[in-house]
Amino acid sequence: MTSTTTERPQEIWLEYVARLVWQKGNFDRSSWFACRRGASLGVPASVVIEEIAARIRAAGHYPRPGKLEQQWRRASMSLQSEPRSPGPIVPIERPAFDPEYAKQIANRVPASVDLIRRRSPISPGSVTPAQYLALVFRLGDQVLILSDQQSQGQAVFQNWSTNPDRNALRAFTIGHEQGVFFLSNPIDGEYHPNAQQGTMSRRSKESVTAFRHVVLESDCQPAEQWLRILVQIKLPILSIVSSGGKSLHALARINAVSKEDWDQRVRRLMPWLVKVGADRGALTAVRLTRLPGCYRGNSLQQLLYLNPRATSEPIFQK
Repeated sequence: MTSTTTERPQEIWLEYVARLVWQKGNFDRSSWFACRRGASLGVPASVVIEEIAARIRAAGHYPRPGKLEQQWRRASMSLQSEPRSPGPIVPIERPAFDPEYAKQIANRVPASVDLIRRRSPISPGSVTPAQYLALVFRLGDQVLILSDQQSQGQAVFQNWSTNPDRNALRAFTIGHEQGVFFLSNPIDGEYHPNAQQGTMSRRSKESVTAFRHVVLESDCQPAEQWLRILVQIKLPILSIVSSGGKSLHALARINAVSKEDWDQRVRRLMPWLVKVGADRGALTAVRLTRLPGCYRGNSLQQLLYLNPRATSEPIFQK
């Protein structure tokens, strides 16, 4: 049996599990259906139990291994009398933004833009676009820069020095009506066949050299409220940048070893992140985000916070 054959059931199962609701009040129900589906697909018990436990932990709670093992045994036994069953049929509840819950989380802290700037280990006011990229990315990384979202990029920033020319990306700072973006993960700068679009691309997953970052943004709530949520998230947040409009973009470190690993890590975080307002569509491994220090028309894409050595300790606790 090839690796493709053995991995496919797990991929199907993980896609199913990601659509269940992993939050307090739903753990038992979601765990049961995850066990049933895993058993019906032949996913190993160890994989099922470990994944369920990881999702419960990601939601801020502590799993009970004995209970999960019992659920697995019950699910397996129940399927023995249904050998032809394709698996459990359950209406999938996709995680959704909960305005009241997001407001409750935000109200835990009195964060403000000025407070965030004071907590920034590196003063954000004097950092140029080139310096920002040199601090956020690693030596040797290449970063795709573009002002036209339909293009394959107008430049590739090469991070060859810890002390780059401050003006290396000066041409991008003004004169771009839609603003300036960079691809959140490093690329090789080469064009590759994009099977999904049937074109050659240097901003698809085939071009990515490291699946290191995730973009957190929200367009469904006031920027001030989203900021107060961001400072409480237990992820290494490297930077927070204003979009030059009404939203804020955060860049957080994931450090996945592959695209598949990135997907699994983000799936575990997604239910809670979406509930507090994170844009589900932005939670992709190949994602554009705003480059600070550049203007979007007449509005500055402003760097509010920068910490290249960020840890999972929430910003507000630093």
